[in-house]
Amino acid sequence: PWFNGWGFNLPRGQSLLDKWNLIPEGIDILMTHGPPLGFRDWVPKELQRVGCVELLNTVQRRVRPKLHVFGGIHEGGIHEGYGIMTDGYTTYINASTCTVSFQPTNPPIIFDLPNPQGS
Repeated sequence: PWFNGWGFNLPRGQSLLDKWNLIPEGIDILMTHGPPLGFRDWVPKELQRVGCVELLNTVQRRVRPKLHVFGGIHEGGIHEGYGIMTDGYTTYINASTCTVSFQPTNPPIIFDLPNPQGS
């Protein structure tokens, strides 16, 4: 979503949804820059969730990947939300290496994804 006039940002709503609609169905792993709404997107300093609702709907209703990996949240210049959550189907990983103070000290998150049946 749009933030502070930085490059490659779009306003929330239809403009973003048009981009998310380019994500193909049937993928196992989805990587995006930011999080979907409600998953590792809480910014305590701002007292708000900053994830994208259009991305959430795309992930949960259409694409349904096994894993959704994303990084830092730049609301207020803050990196927040590092860690893992699940909705019971998709595992969400905020793999931001930077802490709130922009120190690259968060350890890497390592995960195993089983091979598909019949492979």
